[in-house]
Amino acid sequence: MHSMIRILGPIAILLSMTGCRKTDNVPTYIDIPAVSVVATEQEGGSTSKITDVWVTIDERSVGVWELPARVPVIGDGPHSIGVTAGVKRNGAFDDRLRYPYYTIWRGTVQLAPASSAAVEPAVRYEASTIWSERFNLAGSQLLTSDRSDTALILISPTARPEAVLDGTQIGGFVLDSEHPLVALETDENFPTVFGPAYLELDYSTDIDLTIGLTYRADGITRYEPWVILVPTAPVGGIRWNKVYVDLSEYFNRTGISARDIYIGAQLSGGRISAAGYLDNLKIVRPAS
Repeated sequence: MHSMIRILGPIAILLSMTGCRKTDNVPTYIDIPAVSVVATEQEGGSTSKITDVWVTIDERSVGVWELPARVPVIGDGPHSIGVTAGVKRNGAFDDRLRYPYYTIWRGTVQLAPASSAAVEPAVRYEASTIWSERFNLAGSQLLTSDRSDTALILISPTARPEAVLDGTQIGGFVLDSEHPLVALETDENFPTVFGPAYLELDYSTDIDLTIGLTYRADGITRYEPWVILVPTAPVGGIRWNKVYVDLSEYFNRTGISARDIYIGAQLSGGRISAAGYLDNLKIVRPAS
């Protein structure tokens, strides 16, 4: 009896091994170099800063990946793939979220073990209400506040081709010792909404920028700093960045009126000059 066990053991192992293929645990690598945004002029343009993706294969999660991503997947043949775009909330490195106003991209990917497959996801905006200022007209919806000693300037691609982001006009400001403070405000009286609300902004700055809130409560106009954006460029330089500022709590807040946003900067610490550039400002909130 014992000799039969010794003989049958190796045979059983051999049979179990012949039931597996060498490719069963060899992944296909799905390459996702970037995710683009397709948006209309009314939606405020297509700039984005998508940093992460949530990926599914056949509706099953295969993880969260930083872009550019190389995602290992086990399988063979055609499979459905879903990609959800993620951003850094308020520009914070360690606060990443699925952006609620981008659609999920879906497609089909051909898996073949020991090979790679590339996909190029493109997302759109979910149904939403979008207020935008692209600085392309002769005037601007971002107004110079009474608190400011510096006005918003509009910069054409002809005047400053090295400064513009996407070949179109931009907004900006210059500070000096005689004009050390800029404060730019909307005048929209945004309504209360319930749900996620975000400010998107392309910016280049060599000085701290404050994204703040202005509103009336108890008969008093209040100014509330919300997010500080640190310089993106050395003094006198230009380097564009994009931020998604979470304003959900502000827009969900009740008991206030004259709800608007402001962008401000002020010379300090011995600085005698500074400059900032703005483009594609938008506020995205639930559809009406």
